[in-house]
Amino acid sequence: MRVLGGFSLVEAIVCLALVSILLGSAFPSLHDMLKRSEATSAVNWLVTAVAFTRHAAITRRVTVTLCPSRDGTACGGHWHEGIIIFTDENRNRAIDRKDKLLQRARFPVDGARLSWRSFRNRQYLQMTSEGFTNYQNGNFVYCPGDKDPRFARQLVINMQGRARTSSDIDGDGIVEDRRGRDLTCE
Repeated sequence: MRVLGGFSLVEAIVCLALVSILLGSAFPSLHDMLKRSEATSAVNWLVTAVAFTRHAAITRRVTVTLCPSRDGTACGGHWHEGIIIFTDENRNRAIDRKDKLLQRARFPVDGARLSWRSFRNRQYLQMTSEGFTNYQNGNFVYCPGDKDPRFARQLVINMQGRARTSSDIDGDGIVEDRRGRDLTCE
């Protein structure tokens, strides 16, 4: 008995079984590729925000603040809720009458976490008119929603306001922090 344009029912079932096995084996690598893509997107978003903050501080010749913002108008909340970037002439981390909101942005990855650890433990990043951080070298850590450390990333900001990403130095599939320890997502 021939069905489906020349294939028997048994041949069609065997073909479908082979296709489902191939798709099933490809799914984990597709999932990993999507998780890596999300991590890259988050880090690129951060690099752009830090570079924009630094550039604005230098070109406007004023301190510019980058901070987390829940509402897009004032500092407060968590980094993964969104950010604002604004001129901050008196360095008080608030948009006053002389200050100008330069940019607001939402975090590009739903469900993921983003944290900032810095010298002096401040939950904002300020760039001076010379392009340096306001004594706030530190790092951002990205953790995916499922907390899988294979997809965690770190962006290190040095005193000169330059950003670099950490990498997997030992080849175990997990990025190490600047001290050589595996990143973790708790």
